[in-house]
Amino acid sequence: MNSLIAVRRGGLGDLLVALPAVRLLRFAFPESRITLVSRPAYGCLFVEAGVVDAVEDADDFRWAALAGADEFLNREDLFLPEAGLVVGWFHSRTASDFKKGAAALLPGASIWAIDSDPLAGKPLSRSFFNQTTACIRRLNCPAAPFEECDRLTLPPRPAPRGCPARPYAVVHPGGGSRLKLWPGERFREIIRALAEAGLSGAVVLGEAETSLTTEWTDSSLPSGWILVDRPSLPDLAALLSGASYYLGNDSGVTHLAAVLGAPGLAVFRSEFAGAWHPGGKIDVISAEDVRDISVAAVLTRLDFSRSIR
Repeated sequence: MNSLIAVRRGGLGDLLVALPAVRLLRFAFPESRITLVSRPAYGCLFVEAGVVDAVEDADDFRWAALAGADEFLNREDLFLPEAGLVVGWFHSRTASDFKKGAAALLPGASIWAIDSDPLAGKPLSRSFFNQTTACIRRLNCPAAPFEECDRLTLPPRPAPRGCPARPYAVVHPGGGSRLKLWPGERFREIIRALAEAGLSGAVVLGEAETSLTTEWTDSSLPSGWILVDRPSLPDLAALLSGASYYLGNDSGVTHLAAVLGAPGLAVFRSEFAGAWHPGGKIDVISAEDVRDISVAAVLTRLDFSRSIR
């Protein structure tokens, strides 16, 4: 097993729920070269952490057959890396397309198409990990506990410019869908509570939250709090790594905070809370509609005893 290819498409959160399973591959096959097929902007964190050796762009046409593009199956000029094992993780009806495409593109390789149904209500990260463990044990290779694989350990990096003084909190009021967003005014009330507890902090907005920029730029933040608009992923990771507390919605940033070990709380719609639970030290508060979650309910869940660290 000199080389492996690990495939996980989608956004930052999609990739991070597969982190424990990818780290398990590294544990089981420590001498193998692992190539991750994902979005390079996110996969670079896995390279930096030593989880994989290289990243290939999942949107590159060479990998289109893994997503069901049959016209690429017989191309001889794709120049794909060699692999003895190809593993893909899915939470939709695309695992069969992947298996067919991988068999055509990489003949001779073993193929693991690991599929989990998000409607089952079980965390995808655990499901992916458990199924990957079962495959590894069938090869009589060593496995590791989930708790040894669910963290992303990055090399030390200087705090980003303008980083708040410690101890500080990070609040991310955005997300990929408006249905996932807890109202901004309620976030501001929590920020005031965090400030009163002695935390400085940063409000982080990403590429998907440009519509919120005006709202948060015009709002007054407590003394010691700053707005960080669209930070680079390495700067965001450094900011989250040093945070004493995190509060956010169901988003990729929340999953990043979780795998970096930040304690905190995430606001979820009930239908997503089971499958997409971020894990780590991030607790979840959920309701059928996030607007039904009151400030008082969130305040009762805030654990200030571990916020000052």
